[in-house]
Amino acid sequence: MRYGSMRREVNGEAGFTLIEMLSVVAIIVIMAAVALPNIVGFARNYRLNGALREVSNEMSAARTKAIMANVNTGVSFLIIDRDTYRYVIEDTNILGPLRNLPQGIAFDIAGGAGAGASIRFNRMGNFCNPAVGAPCAGAYGGAWFTAQEAPLCANAAGQPYLSADPAVAGGVRITLVDARLGTPQVNDQRRTVRIAPGGRILSYQQ
Repeated sequence: MRYGSMRREVNGEAGFTLIEMLSVVAIIVIMAAVALPNIVGFARNYRLNGALREVSNEMSAARTKAIMANVNTGVSFLIIDRDTYRYVIEDTNILGPLRNLPQGIAFDIAGGAGAGASIRFNRMGNFCNPAVGAPCAGAYGGAWFTAQEAPLCANAAGQPYLSADPAVAGGVRITLVDARLGTPQVNDQRRTVRIAPGGRILSYQQ
């Protein structure tokens, strides 16, 4: 009899009360509300930094190919539209892979100060702007233009994505933004690829 009463007493004290459970839920909700903006900011920065590395690496690859192949015409880095790019070895009309920026990330349109949507690296590794205007309108004699680009021209193709770089005399820059945030955007929502006059590729948080 004594053993049975003790067992009932222990069983009666097991578990949590409704107030305790509600308190735990409230704490979880508060912690989630505090952490959510940080998680969103981390994801945005991760995408932007990833896009910055990808674009910088592709431009560096184009410059390296121009130097190693000792090209006559050059190797050009082309921004096809607002989220697509590639390089082309103009001497041989060899197209690099068509690449897309991470979802939600886009090239920023430079506006009136734009310097076109392509740069050409020569055998010395220096660069120039061979054309200003629509990349889908037959630049380079259409040698680089294929059916892959045609559907992409609807996404702000032909815009000036390069602009003069006020921080590097004689250089140009390309800016990446989180296109889902609208404009204007604060500095931590933008990343910049800078091309120095000698052709060196520099990546910065703007």
